[in-house]
Amino acid sequence: MEQNDIQTAIQYKKNVAGRFVAVEGAKIKQLIGGTRFSVTRKIDGHLQVVFFRDGQCVMLNSQGKQRTDNLKCLDVFADSLKSAGVKSAAIAAELYYPAESGRPRCSDVITALADSKKKDLLRLAPFDIIELDGSPWKPDHYADTHNKLCVLFSGEMVKPVQMRGVNSVEEVREIYDEWVEGEGAEGLVIHSDSHIIWKVKPRHSIDAAAIGYTSSDRGLRDLMLAVRREDGLFQMFAVGSNGFSEEDRLKIIDRLAKLHVESQYILSDSRGIAYQMIRPELVFEVSVLELVSRGNDDKVKMNPLLRFDETQGWLMEGNTPGVKALSMTIERERTDKTPSQTDVRISQLTDICPFEEDEAPVKLEPSVLLERRVFKKESGGKVMLHKFLLWKTNKEQSGRYPAYVFFHTDFSSGRKEMIKRDIAYSSDEAQIREIFKAEIAENVKKGWEEV
Repeated sequence: MEQNDIQTAIQYKKNVAGRFVAVEGAKIKQLIGGTRFSVTRKIDGHLQVVFFRDGQCVMLNSQGKQRTDNLKCLDVFADSLKSAGVKSAAIAAELYYPAESGRPRCSDVITALADSKKKDLLRLAPFDIIELDGSPWKPDHYADTHNKLCVLFSGEMVKPVQMRGVNSVEEVREIYDEWVEGEGAEGLVIHSDSHIIWKVKPRHSIDAAAIGYTSSDRGLRDLMLAVRREDGLFQMFAVGSNGFSEEDRLKIIDRLAKLHVESQYILSDSRGIAYQMIRPELVFEVSVLELVSRGNDDKVKMNPLLRFDETQGWLMEGNTPGVKALSMTIERERTDKTPSQTDVRISQLTDICPFEEDEAPVKLEPSVLLERRVFKKESGGKVMLHKFLLWKTNKEQSGRYPAYVFFHTDFSSGRKEMIKRDIAYSSDEAQIREIFKAEIAENVKKGWEEV
């Protein structure tokens, strides 16, 4: 595999993603303009860049990682290009598993790759040409690209994405009604004479529990939102406040302030200020234009798993494959609902975007101890100890671990519960160091000796 091809695969998604403009299906007429459109059906699969060199195909994902599975669809891809007399090519395509009912789902690809019977049913849907016979592909309009793809590929296993050419926004809306509203397609991708590429999807409504917030001079800055699993754990999937009026932001702060609780889990906003965690009582209806289970780096999105304890507050239970919400709007408070497994159920997310399977474990770097301080006190024959530890995990890139961990052990030989432990997490070093200092100041008073 040539290094240039690896860079081509990595840069392709970054370049194309930067040209996408997300549009809600209901706002096609207001937000899309032009007179000549190529409308393609969006396929929920895995983006691949297929390189054809010396009669063979190599497939790379958007991280430049080669797909080493022996796939029948890749052989058909190569045979099609040979038959067309093509010497070399770089073509973007969606790798997907054809659904028996409904539409394809990206999670089905992972399942199929692990099943020898299903693997040969995987298909490729070419949708863009990057390079052909040594020359960059520079069409006058996307219609030229699709026409060429239809010349190169004509079978069922490798077939270009479905496309229709229309000349008005009204016709675009009609296709949306047919494919998305009528047939359940994920969405549309719309090309015009401009460099903009519109990605059109329907909005989805989700009821979620508010579990934390940050504030500013305006009042509320952002809410932290979670859904609930059948085992009772809360899965945090979004933060935001779009949809609140200036008046709403000020009004809700007083209500949130009355719900403050302790938390092991610490998340900082873009200012480095920690979210204040709250008792899960309030439920909000939010709408999202898109939920994604993988990022532009092709890595599985991970969500924090939290447990609420009436005495200890929020406890961190780890991270799990989940989703990220895009273009989220808070529509209204649902005073008729509670943060129960029924009212804020997790299936609201998985019905829209099934979570990815857990990725294969990767080699993790060892943690580094940043601070360790131990204090001792003896009184009346009793021995008391406070041990404070601060760790840098070096594992935050895995999505499973926080960047920093604070750990406090409180021992007293004369106490019924001799050992008590406290733990806190953070993604910000300055913040975790402040927690470290504050805990020492609060627990170590006169009479304690550092050892």
